[in-house]
Amino acid sequence: MSTYKIPDREGNLLNIIEEVSPLEWRRYNQRYPQVSVNNQLETKDCSNVPPYVAFRFENESEEIINKLKLLIRNYSGFIKWELHGHKRENLPGTNWVIRPFRITEIASLAGDKGLLPEEYLSEYEPEFGSLAFDDLNDLTKYIANNL
Repeated sequence: MSTYKIPDREGNLLNIIEEVSPLEWRRYNQRYPQVSVNNQLETKDCSNVPPYVAFRFENESEEIINKLKLLIRNYSGFIKWELHGHKRENLPGTNWVIRPFRITEIASLAGDKGLLPEEYLSEYEPEFGSLAFDDLNDLTKYIANNL
């Protein structure tokens, strides 16, 4: 189980999920991360890149996964979200990611341009990232109230 709560709004959904079942691993992207430039920290605006939260349970429960899938499917916000699982090769467990469904929708289009879906959205639909970051806050509240 992680030893600290994520202070960033973008990572709060991971805190909520971890309250239900301990996480072995977690990751998310920040809207305004602190980056090192010439040995000084500066705030970088990454709001054009859609948010995601990724995690792996210490002990995965099909009941919790199904509940998360149902909540994400039933959520009615500005954008549609998905819970995507990736079974780890030669290792136990599944890495799960909650991300905008638009990532899946434009995957082949992005691939045709030699881009990852996130890169495509950042370049061709930069306003989508800000909308998704705002909607992630509402999705987080919805899941917190219903999980």
